[in-house]
Amino acid sequence: MPSRKATKPRWRTPRQARSQETVECLLTAAAHVFAHRGYANTTTNHIAARAGVSIGSLYQYFPSKDALLLALAERHIETGFAAVMEEVRAKQASSVPEFLRAMVNALIAAHEIDPRLHQVIFEEARLPDTFRHRLEELEERAIQVARDLIESRIADLAVKNPDIASFIVVQVLDGLTHAMVLRHSDMLHAPEFRDEFVRLLEGYLLGGRDSEARPARSTVARRAR
Repeated sequence: MPSRKATKPRWRTPRQARSQETVECLLTAAAHVFAHRGYANTTTNHIAARAGVSIGSLYQYFPSKDALLLALAERHIETGFAAVMEEVRAKQASSVPEFLRAMVNALIAAHEIDPRLHQVIFEEARLPDTFRHRLEELEERAIQVARDLIESRIADLAVKNPDIASFIVVQVLDGLTHAMVLRHSDMLHAPEFRDEFVRLLEGYLLGGRDSEARPARSTVARRAR
């Protein structure tokens, strides 16, 4: 596992615009080199050369290639999570099938950006516990958001327990997308994959019935009174 020094994100935090540009240039170069050479075959010299800066300039901001990869990994998960949460806010009033399709599309879009880098981050490198802890925090937030959404529509769903259902949905969304990126990234572009993904989630949450064709239980109960 990389040493604590090796995974320290930066030695110097960029404050001036020029320094920020250098850091962005280094991160862009690192993403390209890691994706093309893999973790083991990448060196800081490769990254510096790709960025067009001296190795000394690289070490002003990142003490190692592990620190660069950690910065990329953190940006990768934070950006993807933010994109999905934005879609949640935009589609939360939609029908269940429409909402699920939006979630699947958002997750796939986030993973389509650089699937090879995703493979390096999650399969080839051994990032520190701080990264794993951040992943766990984001997962817990996703489960809570899913729980709130499921609870708000529980009368229209086939599931009974929002706590269990939210955990299952998040694990399926994350696990299946993650597995596709790592094993069959070419299939991420296939419409059939998205259709089957949505059908899987619909079958679990709706019990095979269309939410738009079925009146809410609360509405039926009110009519019966």
